[in-house]
Amino acid sequence: MKSYQRLFLFALAVLAMTALLSPWAAMTWEQITSMVPGWERYRYSFGKIFDRFFMISGIVLFFFFRRFLRLGPMDRLGLTPRTLAWADLGRGFGLAIASMAGLALMMSWLDVFEPFFRLSLAESLKRCASAILAAATVGFMEEILFRGVIFKGLFEELGRACAYLFAGLFYSAIHFVKPGDSTALGGLDAWTGVRYLASSFQPFTELDALFPGLLGLFLIGAVLCYAFERTGTLYLSIGLHAGWIFSLKTLRVFGDFRRDDLGWMFGSTDPKIVSGVVTWVGIVLVGIAVGLITRQRARLFPDPPAQGAV
Repeated sequence: MKSYQRLFLFALAVLAMTALLSPWAAMTWEQITSMVPGWERYRYSFGKIFDRFFMISGIVLFFFFRRFLRLGPMDRLGLTPRTLAWADLGRGFGLAIASMAGLALMMSWLDVFEPFFRLSLAESLKRCASAILAAATVGFMEEILFRGVIFKGLFEELGRACAYLFAGLFYSAIHFVKPGDSTALGGLDAWTGVRYLASSFQPFTELDALFPGLLGLFLIGAVLCYAFERTGTLYLSIGLHAGWIFSLKTLRVFGDFRRDDLGWMFGSTDPKIVSGVVTWVGIVLVGIAVGLITRQRARLFPDPPAQGAV
C-alpha cells in the first residue's frame, strides 16, 4: 500500500472519530460553561468545536497510526537537502508577494481596490504578525501533506500527468469542504457530527458557482507541485504558499474593495481574487518565473539519459 493510500485511510479514521465523538465533547462543554459562572462567553458553535476536535483527533490518532503511515525519513518528504532552504523560502515568498502586489496595483488601476491605511499602526502590525504566523504554519504543513506525500506518492505510482491532475483536484476540492448552512443541523445529539460532516459537502451541489474557485486553486496547486518537482525540495513551494497566504490575509490591512462582486476579472464567486481570470493569468506567470529561476536545479525526478549516452 502506497503512502498516499495510507494517508487517505488515516484521514477517514480521523473524520469518523471526529464525527462520532465531537457531539459528546460539545454537549459536555455546554454543560460545563452553563455550570461555571461567567463562562458563558466561552460557549462556542458546534462548527468550531468540530474543527478543534478534528485537530485533536488527528494528533491522537497519529501516534497510533505512525507505524502504519510509514511516511519514511525526512528526505522522502522533500525537506532535505537543506543547502538552499533559506534561499528558496525567500525566493518563493518574495515571488508570491510581488505577484499579489501586481494584482493589487491592477485592481487599484481598474477602480476595484482602494489602497489606504484602514487600521492603526499597532493593529496593522498585529494583523501582519498573525498573518505571517498563519502563513508559515499552513504553508509548511500543507506542503508536506499535499506535495511531499500526496503529489510525490502519485508521481511515483501513476506518473507526472496523473500526479498533477489528481493532486491538483484534491488540493482545490478540499478547500470547499465546509457546511453550507450550519443552522440546518438542529439541536445537539449523538448524530450531530455525522450530519455536520455530510453537510460539509453541500457546496459541491453547485458546481457552476464552484468552478472558478476550483480552477484558481487547481492552478495554484499545480504551480506549487511544479516548484517541488523543479527543485526536488519543498522550500520554494513553502515560500510561495506562505507568501500568498500572507498577502491575502493582509491585503485589507492596506486598503479595501470598492464592491463585493469583483467581477469576472478578479472574482465574482468565493474565494474572491482566486476565482478571477486575471489571477489565473498571474498564477501561470508565476509558474513561468519558477521555471526560469530553477532552470539550473536538480529536479525531483530528472529525465532518464538518452539512449546511447555513455
